[in-house]
Amino acid sequence: MYNIVLRSGSLRMGGLERVLIDTLNIIDKEKYRMTLIIEDDCEEENIFQQDIPKNVELYFIKPKSMIDKTHSYRVKRKRCLLSKVMYNYHMFLEHRFTYKKTVQILEEIKSSYGEIDLFIDYDWGATRYIQKLNVKNKVVWIHNSIKNLMKKNSKIRRFGRRLKKYDCIVNICDEMREETEGLYPFLKGKVKRVYNPLDYNKIEKLSLDESKLSDKDKQLIKERYILAVSRLDTVQKDYETLLKAFKGAIENGFSKKLYILGDGPNKDDIMNMVTEFNLKDKVVFLGRRKNPYIWMKNCTFFVHSSKYEGFGLVLAEAMGLGKTVVSSSCSVGPKEILEFGKSGILFDVGDCKKLEEILLNLENNQNLIEQLGEDAKVRSKEFAFENIGERLNELFNHALKERK
Repeated sequence: MYNIVLRSGSLRMGGLERVLIDTLNIIDKEKYRMTLIIEDDCEEENIFQQDIPKNVELYFIKPKSMIDKTHSYRVKRKRCLLSKVMYNYHMFLEHRFTYKKTVQILEEIKSSYGEIDLFIDYDWGATRYIQKLNVKNKVVWIHNSIKNLMKKNSKIRRFGRRLKKYDCIVNICDEMREETEGLYPFLKGKVKRVYNPLDYNKIEKLSLDESKLSDKDKQLIKERYILAVSRLDTVQKDYETLLKAFKGAIENGFSKKLYILGDGPNKDDIMNMVTEFNLKDKVVFLGRRKNPYIWMKNCTFFVHSSKYEGFGLVLAEAMGLGKTVVSSSCSVGPKEILEFGKSGILFDVGDCKKLEEILLNLENNQNLIEQLGEDAKVRSKEFAFENIGERLNELFNHALKERK
């Protein structure tokens, strides 16, 4: 049995964390022994800890007290020079602690189970020290567009030098793989594409589960609404475009409400936009929900307005429930997921007029909604658990053979 260690940042509520749990579930348990290392122990915010498969051993690196202390300086660093100095100092301490603790955990694993055959850096958080780790094979997952995240050429170049230290780089869609190879030609041959796995049986089951709904929820879910699900930030998710388009559509006869599911750093800014656009009676903030699928199942259609994505997991989830998806054609992910418009509707990033037109066109076009929903359901099979599990095990087999 091969010994695999997978590390990631947290078990908080988020798309990457959901995919992490699904990935752990599809890895061949008879062939691989799994250990999970999580960098941040967020205690009560470790929402997905209870979903970790029982055969996976779990380690945490940083205690919550350390995380909270650094965060307190992060919040104040723009207002106070001393806080900025202290923030940088505590980040240095965290990085050093993280590396040393990781090495210690790896040694414990080796002493108990033998050599580590695969080390998977699932959110690329180990790039700073990966070359120092004494493991046979190192794989890194890239979940976002490097250009969109790094922005500065100096950071992009530095990241490329770090990626060279890995034996395999996994991207989660073809567009991302092409971007990575374009940025770093020296990585060609190392970059592989593996879609995020989706357990549609579980999603379908959860989409019918009303057990966590309050009485108010049960009333809300009966209404006719369109749904957006994402982290509430104004940098990536572009709620301004969505709300402007929704406002224009409402003024021209659109009758459905907009439900927004999620939480994030710019929630207040987005709520202020809703007030500014006189949409308080038309927009409902559902907050953070562990089960978004019942809301997906009952929406009229799904809408997404990001400026950029890593994959666009929520699009594939909604498609698996047979929902029409309307999305910005941002890089990377959504265009590929929707087959460049064959399995959903795309609009240019920031084009609120086009989005408004799409909303109005779908308002009374139930036939189109149903047809696009059927197309979406067919397309979603490409991301199904069983297909990705086979691809993942092929990837691991290839990596292990390469090292023999």
